[in-house]
Amino acid sequence: MDKNKKHHILLELGVVAISFAALLLLIYFVIAVSFQNGEASIGVTMRLAQHLAGRIFEQPTEEQVKTTSWIIRYGAHLGLFFVVGFVTTFVSMVVFRRYYRILGVIGAGTVCYVLAYYTEYYKQFVEGRHFHPADAVLNWYGSLAGIFCMVSSYFLNRLLVKLS
Repeated sequence: MDKNKKHHILLELGVVAISFAALLLLIYFVIAVSFQNGEASIGVTMRLAQHLAGRIFEQPTEEQVKTTSWIIRYGAHLGLFFVVGFVTTFVSMVVFRRYYRILGVIGAGTVCYVLAYYTEYYKQFVEGRHFHPADAVLNWYGSLAGIFCMVSSYFLNRLLVKLS
């Protein structure tokens, strides 16, 4: 085997290993945040909401703080699962090549769906937390947006390579 080809294979395996490790770390983070105690979770959100509302409004009312908290909570669901969908799809597209990439994207969607639903489902077993189907849907929409962005960037990159 020629030295250049061996270097290329090692580099590719390194990218796959690092990508997979980053994905596992991200999934661990999502699970850790999801299983956080209810008091701790709401405390962090409310402190952030009070600080943010204080920056937006001179004297924020209780309703303004609640609305800010709601926006933060829903934004966190969408944003975090956007990253999960994007990274999961990236890893699947690195692992699966050529025509098998569609299987990788379907697999990434399956992983994201399971993670989106079950992180919410198991919250009902954590003290002070509850299962909210709307949050599971937000998680899924965030994942779909991440998957769509990764797949779109792949096709855009392919188009730009062909045009250059």
